[in-house]
Amino acid sequence: MRHWAVAVVAGLVGFATQAPAQTAGDAAKGQRVFNLQCKSCHTVEKEGASVSGPNLHGLFGRKAGTAAGYDFSDAMRNSGITWDEAALAEYSRDPKGKVPDTRMLFSGIKQPGPLADLVAYLEQATR
Repeated sequence: MRHWAVAVVAGLVGFATQAPAQTAGDAAKGQRVFNLQCKSCHTVEKEGASVSGPNLHGLFGRKAGTAAGYDFSDAMRNSGITWDEAALAEYSRDPKGKVPDTRMLFSGIKQPGPLADLVAYLEQATR
């Protein structure tokens, strides 16, 4: 009985000391967020047009300010960002906070759920 109790306590301690997992977003909900908040300025299709913002196809793993066909601000080109889930979430939450002189006029998505959904959608849609 003693070994069982030790195993349970060890398991609980291990569980309690792990960092909380980031909530996975729902890509279907994220598509709705994109359509309502982002689509007027951005496209995601391969070889899609750059509208008032750059086309986002191939976003993940790309250095900020390097997508062909769009004239980025010096601030974005010099930001040092390489787009991944964390960088995209931080930027999409507060674009001017992440890159102060960005040309993006959008104030950001402050709600964690819709933000995670958007990132999940873009991770799939921009491949």
